[in-house]
Amino acid sequence: MVPAAVFEVVAQMDTNTRWRLARAVWTLLLNGSLLALHFGLWVLSLKTTSLPHAMLFVCMAPVIVALSMWIMRQPISWGELGGTALGTAGAALLALSSAHSGAAGPGAASWRGDLAALAAAALFVAYLSIGRRLRAWMPIFTYSTLVTEAGAAVLTLAAACIEGSTPRHDPRSAHYGLFQWASSASYFPKIAYLAVVPGLLGHTGFNALVKYMDPLILTLVGTMEPLVGSFVGHAMGLVELPHPLTYIGGAVVLASTVIVSVAGHHRQKAEQKESERRIRSKSHLTTASVQLT
Repeated sequence: MVPAAVFEVVAQMDTNTRWRLARAVWTLLLNGSLLALHFGLWVLSLKTTSLPHAMLFVCMAPVIVALSMWIMRQPISWGELGGTALGTAGAALLALSSAHSGAAGPGAASWRGDLAALAAAALFVAYLSIGRRLRAWMPIFTYSTLVTEAGAAVLTLAAACIEGSTPRHDPRSAHYGLFQWASSASYFPKIAYLAVVPGLLGHTGFNALVKYMDPLILTLVGTMEPLVGSFVGHAMGLVELPHPLTYIGGAVVLASTVIVSVAGHHRQKAEQKESERRIRSKSHLTTASVQLT
């Protein structure tokens, strides 16, 4: 992505946009930090709860957006409120299934892992909110490169400070070195796959589509992630069949996400039409006033 970002800055940006980019450095660093925290908590949730729970909770971003709008007394539709209430009930059922699963160890559902995935979803909402404003004028590769590099730097620093990782592997430590994956025959292909497919094609592709596609479509497609991910994980033998309450709570969470997304989409369309109507009305009044004078 770096060569493409350099090309955008050098060949495609005018002087004013470059100055605007320079002034946005701290905002980009903040957004990269939010992305780092999102991925850090998401990976923690994968380690401390079941795969279906982690994916269901992290996909609750639309419900979290609606809840935050209600708390801040922003305009919100009854459909969004109903979907938020339904999502809260679904989350409660998932938490209840964690308490009654009876399983322990890696891959077992736990309320701590569920909470980490929910926090990751909240951080992703903040990340998207800032990113949407930046992407309104910033090219895709410039934005993705700077935010991703900032996030990588934050996660690397966190690994060094929290886990005690060092640039090279220390035989006395249980952790691999920060950059040991680059020389590992077993880890390098996996890291390269994660960087190219989910990272470059998935994450960067999503950032590109946000500008050109209806957000409702992207959100509804995103609700398929827990279903597909859980199916793939079970097919590969990585996860066991979840607790029955997970099926019920998961269905409720997915339904609430769809309801909130559709209701929010209709509300935004209605607000846009009302704004256009007021502009036309004001324009007509101005024209009539000029003609009278």
